[in-house]
Amino acid sequence: MIEANDIEQLVYLFGVGFDTTTAGGTTIFEIPTFGTKIIFNETTLTGTVYDDNWRVVTVNSGDLFEEKKMEIFWELMKAGYVRYLRIEIPRTFKSMIVSQGWDKKIIKKRLEIYKEDAKYNYLRELNKWALKESSAYVLAMDPGFFDFLLE
Repeated sequence: MIEANDIEQLVYLFGVGFDTTTAGGTTIFEIPTFGTKIIFNETTLTGTVYDDNWRVVTVNSGDLFEEKKMEIFWELMKAGYVRYLRIEIPRTFKSMIVSQGWDKKIIKKRLEIYKEDAKYNYLRELNKWALKESSAYVLAMDPGFFDFLLE
């Protein structure tokens, strides 16, 4: 069972500034740098929360933490979070990519997005190449390779 405190700790560990607002059983974690809101509900929220000016991730107390952690990460990455890490917190970035296996997770997520769409032919081949190489080599060839995730 996820609690608001779990989400607060996760956002804190991401190393980004955030504001928190609580009303009733809902807590909103707003990350202005990356235009992302994480809406935590103590009960199950049904329907879609939509704000066309923000990326929104809805977390209910009954959700699986690891799945929501990944969903939050992907939304932050679409907004430039990994580039932010590479520039602002390089030791964390290097550890994450080289030691913690995020290089393969990012590439696999990209390949999942690209599918077999012709418009992604070059990007798909580039990521398939990177999947076979060490992350240190990929970063040496292209330091910004892991920076972004397409919508």
